[in-house]
Amino acid sequence: MIKKKPTENRGRIDTVTLRKPITLNRSKITSVVIEIDHINYGLKKDGSGLNTKARSNFTIKDIEKFLKLLDGEEIAAVDHTGKISRFSVRIDSPIKEKFFGQTFIMIFDIDSDKDNELHTITLFPGWQK
Repeated sequence: MIKKKPTENRGRIDTVTLRKPITLNRSKITSVVIEIDHINYGLKKDGSGLNTKARSNFTIKDIEKFLKLLDGEEIAAVDHTGKISRFSVRIDSPIKEKFFGQTFIMIFDIDSDKDNELHTITLFPGWQK
């Protein structure tokens, strides 16, 4: 099930119920929030909205494949703000047609009140600065 929710400056955000849950830091993740436009375009440096030029063309299904690579992992948060833990991981693309084997940086949050939900903020090429 996908619920689409447009946002003012971050583009389309979808909530997806995973067909097969993943286990991350011993929590069973059953749903993910995916900022698909943020992933594909990135935000302008001033944060006022999305860039106009795409940096990738991933689909929701592609991002689910990236997330499956996290199954069984124990990952330390890089930052904590209140109940939100932020994570940053280097991950190789599992998508054969799209950047296969190239390294990306994935940034995601987990709210301690919703430890079954992962919020994928962005995924960008690890070879860019």
